[in-house]
Amino acid sequence: MRYSIIILFSIILFCSCESESNNDNEQDKDQFISDTLEAPAEFSNTGFDDKLKYELLIETHICNPNYSDTTSDKTVPCSSRFFRFFEWNRKRNLDNAFMLQVHAGVNDYPYRRLLIFTREKGELILVNGINGYLIEQHTRPNDIDDLVVGIIDDLGNNNFDRYDVVLRYEDGKYQFKEAIGDLRGPFQSDTLKKAASRAIKRRIKEKELIF
Repeated sequence: MRYSIIILFSIILFCSCESESNNDNEQDKDQFISDTLEAPAEFSNTGFDDKLKYELLIETHICNPNYSDTTSDKTVPCSSRFFRFFEWNRKRNLDNAFMLQVHAGVNDYPYRRLLIFTREKGELILVNGINGYLIEQHTRPNDIDDLVVGIIDDLGNNNFDRYDVVLRYEDGKYQFKEAIGDLRGPFQSDTLKKAASRAIKRRIKEKELIF
């Protein structure tokens, strides 16, 4: 009888500890508070704060390291006046994962672009290209930020729209998650947000505004 009581007590203690452990895990998840990182669109006239950024720019082949005042091939210098770096993967350093905000007009492309790179087997790989610009980053428990981007849609006849959308990194790329606003402002209701998200997602796909 005494042996049975000991066994029963052990089972109760084990279940109690397991329950406490599960509760701790749930609390850990609940305790994560996402930081919102603003991403101002300004470029700099004072140069890069790190030589690595200049080297990475050259590696992307998006700029001309030999640019001079006599260059006439529509390339631009590898300068902070045209490019700005942002981190997106907190598990990797800038050399292995970064976002590049590109000024409108670079390489004769009329709009701002956000290019997302990662390094695989020693080579820089383009993860995503976005016809638009970074607005905010939201940190996540997996250390890979959600992105809020303003996507630019050329409607023709010098008319433009902008879609503010959330992108989440899944399956090796940033994927459309939802639309949260446009030029007229934020989508205030869940119903409007869902309807607008469906329409904007179709528009982005049709015009390849995310590539």
